[in-house]
Amino acid sequence: MIERFSLTAEIGQIMEKFGIQKVMHGHASRFNITPTQTVSIIMNDRHDTRVLQDSRWGLFPFWAKDSVNTDHSTLGEKPFLQRMLKRQRCIIPCSGFYGQKTFGNERDPRAMHTVVPTQPLLAIAGIYDCWRHVNGKEVRAVTMLTAEASGSMSVWQPRVPVILDEEGVEDWLDPKLTEFSRLRKHLEAMEGYLMRSYPVTNAVRDEWYESPDCINEIAVPDFA
Repeated sequence: MIERFSLTAEIGQIMEKFGIQKVMHGHASRFNITPTQTVSIIMNDRHDTRVLQDSRWGLFPFWAKDSVNTDHSTLGEKPFLQRMLKRQRCIIPCSGFYGQKTFGNERDPRAMHTVVPTQPLLAIAGIYDCWRHVNGKEVRAVTMLTAEASGSMSVWQPRVPVILDEEGVEDWLDPKLTEFSRLRKHLEAMEGYLMRSYPVTNAVRDEWYESPDCINEIAVPDFA
């Protein structure tokens, strides 16, 4: 499960990268984003304008616990996911995501930060739910789509976020595409060799810890 990620880009960089036309709410320069926090998402508003909005990270349906991740292979199976898949797709901008790996004789796993060196700003596929609160305010909650990791990474990081390429971003945010069969091709895991994972401070396990050193590489004996 992916329960931590970083977003070190500024709002302007996110707007330029993803062709955002309007900023409603934006949260950037984050180093340790955790479930139930408010995150930035890219979505189409009711006028089909591409906007930067905010959302709670983690669906909270009454029949299940917080759903911060959703396996992409289940999207075509569950009615409530199908509903969101048709009309409520979004992009979660991301710079890197966290996992954990055991090294040598260390008793506790070491936090790891995974990035794509050729892509400093990533587009993670997401779907969101939206409703009106009793006070009239619009509320959103988002879940991040994941896929099985590949290669040597899969030994310690079983799942990775679904990272979209440029074509995938355009299709995922296209409101005219509602058939899952036309979107499925974009929901594969990125090849592990395209990513780089490195050890970071275990302080990222603390959901209240938010500092630039969260993404700084540290030396660990037997790191490979």
